[in-house]
Amino acid sequence: MNSFETRIVKTWKPSVFLRILLIALLMGGAIVLYVLDVQESWINTTAGIAYFVGMFGALSLSFVKPKYLGDLEIDETRVKIDLANSTQKFLISELKEIGFKYGGYASFWKYTLHGNKNHIYFTTLSGEKYNYEIILQNKQMKEELKIFLEELSTGDSISFKKFGNPSF
Repeated sequence: MNSFETRIVKTWKPSVFLRILLIALLMGGAIVLYVLDVQESWINTTAGIAYFVGMFGALSLSFVKPKYLGDLEIDETRVKIDLANSTQKFLISELKEIGFKYGGYASFWKYTLHGNKNHIYFTTLSGEKYNYEIILQNKQMKEELKIFLEELSTGDSISFKKFGNPSF
């Protein structure tokens, strides 16, 4: 493989408070509707609305499209970062390490319909660190990146580090 290309994105990360609120609405509504035998119709209606809001909120997080920031291209000689207002190029010989944090495909909070949220970072010999969130659209793209990074790190000039999900 000669190069690897993907998109640099920024995804919306819901706060812990919002996650807890959606789970509480979902669980509270489900308990009132399906476990407790409540005779009051207004309580059942409120629980149904809370259940629906919690379900819609929790499931709709995967529909939020990540914000496109630019493109990332890596080949055997360079890393090219093309953001909206600037282009940066780094030679592979100028990099100390390349790392990849893989989120996995089964994570509820890290998966969107547009791809899987992952981070690629690299450190230059001068100590500058760069970290970008990228999208892997499918399993084939994940395998291509895995093979490419392993081939790239076979030389003695750069080290490759993996973080996150161990299946990468």
